[in-house]
Amino acid sequence: MRRLLTVGVCVFVLAAVTAGCGGSLTNQEFSPSQTTTETFTGTLTPGGGQTHLFTTLGKGTIAATITAIGDDNTRILGLSLGNWSNNACQVAAANDSAIANFTMAASVTSAGNLCARVYDSRGIPDATNYTLQVVHP
Repeated sequence: MRRLLTVGVCVFVLAAVTAGCGGSLTNQEFSPSQTTTETFTGTLTPGGGQTHLFTTLGKGTIAATITAIGDDNTRILGLSLGNWSNNACQVAAANDSAIANFTMAASVTSAGNLCARVYDSRGIPDATNYTLQVVHP
């Protein structure tokens, strides 16, 4: 099944990025009552990263938010969204300067397997806990 993952950033202004094939999708094509919220937690080590998988059940908008980073939320991490394919996250968009409460938004045109990746982009000095919340159709 082919799908389109269109990504834009809500907190930092970036150009829209598309991956895959298909038509575009607007935010009006879904309602909040049709979404699922998943919370992922993890611990990053220096130079490391963790990928979290989720499945959309239809077309709509995805919002991935880093809700906590470390004990004081001051560290900067990387966050990316992409399509899960062949046991790998095919990144559609990434931001190497994600901070606490940073949100990345994306739209998909059909159900499918997607991924969000949190990674050390700035050289964290020690193990850092984080929480990632993903809202999706």
